[in-house]
Amino acid sequence: MPVLNRPIRLGRVFGLEVSFNWSLLLIVLLIAWTMATDVLPPDVPGQATWAYWSCGVVGAFVFFGCLLAHEVSHALVARRKGVKVAGITLWLFGGVTQLSGEPVSAADEALITVVGPLTSFVLAGIGFGLTVGLTAVNAPPLPTNLVAWLAILNLVLGVFNLVPAFPLDGGRLLSSLIWWRTGSRQRGTHRASQVGRVFAGLMIGAGLLEIFLGGSDAFVSGAWLAFIGWFLFSAAGVEDRQSRVLSSLSKVPVSAAMTAPVVTVPDWLTVEQLLGAGAGQRHFPICPLHDPAGEPSGFVCWQDLWGLNSAAQRQQRLRDFARPREAFPTAGPDEDLEAVLHRVGPALERGVLVMNGQELVGILSSVGIGQVAALQQAPRSQTPPGA
Repeated sequence: MPVLNRPIRLGRVFGLEVSFNWSLLLIVLLIAWTMATDVLPPDVPGQATWAYWSCGVVGAFVFFGCLLAHEVSHALVARRKGVKVAGITLWLFGGVTQLSGEPVSAADEALITVVGPLTSFVLAGIGFGLTVGLTAVNAPPLPTNLVAWLAILNLVLGVFNLVPAFPLDGGRLLSSLIWWRTGSRQRGTHRASQVGRVFAGLMIGAGLLEIFLGGSDAFVSGAWLAFIGWFLFSAAGVEDRQSRVLSSLSKVPVSAAMTAPVVTVPDWLTVEQLLGAGAGQRHFPICPLHDPAGEPSGFVCWQDLWGLNSAAQRQQRLRDFARPREAFPTAGPDEDLEAVLHRVGPALERGVLVMNGQELVGILSSVGIGQVAALQQAPRSQTPPGA
């Protein structure tokens, strides 16, 4: 993964791993600059430049604290509904709550989704209440105005997220509603994606009109509107394609996509020996290990080994990097592949251990799933072989 795309860890909130992408800094700077130069000076004239910029920077970070609250609310409700949460990442367009699995019902998905905008509306209400209170006690106008604008931003965030376009909350709400009415998750995603593309297309058109008809002053806002519309249009297409792939894997057993038989490697080998043997090119993300007695001793992830650059690290034993079986999701060979993918979610990247009782019989990875999905979606010939 390129360095600039790697999330940077911030810490944990309510036991949830929180990270941010470098692109978030662009929005922080944009909000601070907008507050300090375009919003606060006309509303509260006569203040020092440093005062405007101080309020702008504080406002930008407080807003992203509100954005984090929006995402945390999604995660907490998901966890309460039995869906594991891999973490939260803040980036250019706000935040993403990464679920290691899928809600089991349309009602659960709707509840997990709607709590985000509701949190933003509550924060907006608190902001407006604080504004009234600060005004009543004759507080300094600059911080009072800043609180008012933060309330407006939260209100806009809540309303914007209700737009029925993936990956916004409104798109997922529409999808869950159609899922509930039709009984089909895939149909809900497909129809919601179509609606999302229409809204995204309208945003792109409105942005382009603003660019060409609004003059130089409207260029930046028009470009942003068109860019956000393009992002939503692309995201809706990705959601639809992923849903179709998952639907094609319905009633396909895990055994059809798993890598088998499983070959274990001695845990006393060095990293250099394993990678030098070319085993690192295998098409699954996990390598099972065994100890000198032949007993299972854990698993190593190829991604962990490929990231070792120093000679000293490559001379370490594989057992030094071993992870226990409990660190990986598991599935049975006869389980429905679509159901397993909904259950494990992004955890698939680490690989899934296919267990027949206590015996490891295969490893499920995105490569094997991709091959099966391609076969399932390939057009079938209408002419019998040999005709």
